Amino acid sequence: MESYREKLKQESWILGLSCVVLLVFGALGILGEAGLIEFGPGAGDSHWQSQWRGGITGSCFALCILLAVGLILDLSALRSQEKLKKHYVKSHDERTIQVRTAAQAAGCRIFLILGLVAAVVAGYFHMVVSLTILACVFALAIVCAGLKLYYFKKF
Repeated sequence: MESYREKLKQESWILGLSCVVLLVFGALGILGEAGLIEFGPGAGDSHWQSQWRGGITGSCFALCILLAVGLILDLSALRSQEKLKKHYVKSHDERTIQVRTAAQAAGCRIFLILGLVAAVVAGYFHMVVSLTILACVFALAIVCAGLKLYYFKKF
């Protein structure tokens, strides 16, 4: 249980640092929109730049909230031995692990198939968008294939 406590402490540090980085980028988006600093994409008109800053700011703060919830749960588990045991059991439950693994594999397959369909459909409207989608699908396929090879050799 002590090794799990150390792992949870390390995870808490990473979550806390991630929250700080996200808050910095969210603040940069707000300051850029207010015109106090120069922060935004180099291309596009003022409406596009404003939309980009708003999207970045909103995404950063939303992700920060999710990470903060995880951080609070981890810190509360670290404070109580009983909560730590519950957290350990929940994170190491075999059924939960199998469901998560199956869902991630199915999600990857669905993304690969629908991504190819989206690339074909986008090709009729804009070739750059189509090639970008195709590049994302290809990158995911390479990562999946590499991880399969890694795990087949590991086990």
